[in-house]
Amino acid sequence: MKIKQAKIHGETIVAKPVLMVTIIDGIEANVFKNNQFVINDWLEGRYNMLMSQYARNSQFDDSTGIEKPFWHIETDGFWHLNYQGERLSKGRTPSKSWLKENVEFAYFDESLWILLQNKEWRLRLRDYIVEHKLTDDSWLRKLAAEGLGAIAALFLAA
Repeated sequence: MKIKQAKIHGETIVAKPVLMVTIIDGIEANVFKNNQFVINDWLEGRYNMLMSQYARNSQFDDSTGIEKPFWHIETDGFWHLNYQGERLSKGRTPSKSWLKENVEFAYFDESLWILLQNKEWRLRLRDYIVEHKLTDDSWLRKLAAEGLGAIAALFLAA
């Protein structure tokens, strides 16, 4: 519930919740056995797949790169970065390569990590994030309105 999502041009950015779902999926798939997460091929591939699923109606041309939520979710208080090199202020998002070079790993608060070890609670949290942070009711209403408009146009043309 603590995930803060930015809005740009009235559109809620889904990058942080998508990263959370990606991590949960990795725990579920036994990719992550320890409370240490790095930007690797699996994480980035799963994140990009989920971004294409949940941001498919975005008005933006490019989906948000993994470096943005990986960096900015730390301000939400339950995600932490373990630095192995230089630290930056939170004012700007570093590049993915900078994160790989200067952050040894990211990790959750211990209490959240323990909760995620339980399959039932892990899946409940995933479902909650999808339902409350990734499902946009206005998108569903828009889709329904467009569908009804198309059906009405077919009836009028017939």
